[in-house]
Amino acid sequence: MDRREFLRRLDEIKVWKRLDERAPHKPLLLLLALGRLQRGKGRLARYDSEVSTKLSDLLRRFGRPRSTLHPEEPFSRLPGDGLWEVMADAELASIRGKGGGIPHGRLIAHSACGGFPDSVQRFLLDDPELVEQAAQRLLDDHFTPSLHNSIRNSVGLLERPARSTSSKERRPRDPNFRNAVLTAYERRCAVCDFDIRLEDDLVALDAAHIRWHAYGGPDDVRNGLALCILHHRTFDRGAIGLERAAHGFRLLVSDAANGQSRAFRQLLDCSGRPIRHPQRAEQRPNTDFIDWHRREVFRGSPRDTEALLESTS
Repeated sequence: MDRREFLRRLDEIKVWKRLDERAPHKPLLLLLALGRLQRGKGRLARYDSEVSTKLSDLLRRFGRPRSTLHPEEPFSRLPGDGLWEVMADAELASIRGKGGGIPHGRLIAHSACGGFPDSVQRFLLDDPELVEQAAQRLLDDHFTPSLHNSIRNSVGLLERPARSTSSKERRPRDPNFRNAVLTAYERRCAVCDFDIRLEDDLVALDAAHIRWHAYGGPDDVRNGLALCILHHRTFDRGAIGLERAAHGFRLLVSDAANGQSRAFRQLLDCSGRPIRHPQRAEQRPNTDFIDWHRREVFRGSPRDTEALLESTS
C-alpha cells in the first residue's frame, strides 16, 4: 500500500448508514489511532484498557446522541476497510458474532488488541505530513469545523489544521454563505443579539450551519443561523437546540448542560424564548434542518422552562 492507496481507502471507509443518521464510529477510532501514533505509542492498543473506554467517551461527546454506545463495532469491523488489524488469543473467526462483528465481552475475554497494519504504521511513521493530512480529512468529512480542535485535543492530535486535498470530490463551500446569513439576521446573534464590532469588523459572530455541511447541509440561508461564538459552540455540541413555536422557533437548553457561571445562567434565561427572526420570512430556518439537528446533535432532553422560571422567581 502506498500513500495514494492509503488516502483512497481512508476516503472510502464503509460507514454505517440509515437515512441521514450520523455514525462517526470508524472515523473516531482512526483519529484515536492517529493520535496514538503521533504521540509515539505502540502500534497495537488493548481493547479493554486503551480503546473501549476512550472510544466510548468520544462517541458520547462527538457522536450521535444515543443511550447505548458500541465501541466494539468499529474496532472489530474496521479490518474490512484494509486500514486496521485485530489480534487476539483466539482465532477471530471463532469469536465473531452472527453479524460478523466481535461482541464487546469476547474482545475483552480474549485480550484483543487493534491498530494499523504494520505496513501502514511504518509509512505513517515516515511521513508526519500524511498523518496530519489523514486526520484533517477525517475531521472535514465527518464533523463540523467548530468541533475539530476539541476532537484533536481529545484524541491527542496536535492542533495544526491543514488544508485537505483528496482524489475524492468534496462538495465545495459557498464563500457567500457567511455574509448572506449575517445579513439576514442583521449582523446580530439570533439568540442573544451579540453584535460587537472592532471599528467596522464584526468580532466573534459566525454563520452556523444547522444541518452540518459534512452531512449534506446546504450553504443556504435557511440552513444558517447568525450565532456568537458561545452559542455557535453550544449549538454544535448539542447543549442547545431549537424547536418550532407558534411564530417561529424557540431555544431549547439541554438538561445535560450544567454550570455555575453567569454565562450559564444567561443561557438558562434564554431557554424557551423565541430566537431572532431573519429579515424575510423566506429566510427562516427550514424545519427539516431543525429536526435533523434535534435528532443528530442535541443531547439529553430539553429543560423544563416552567420549572426554570419558578426556580428563578
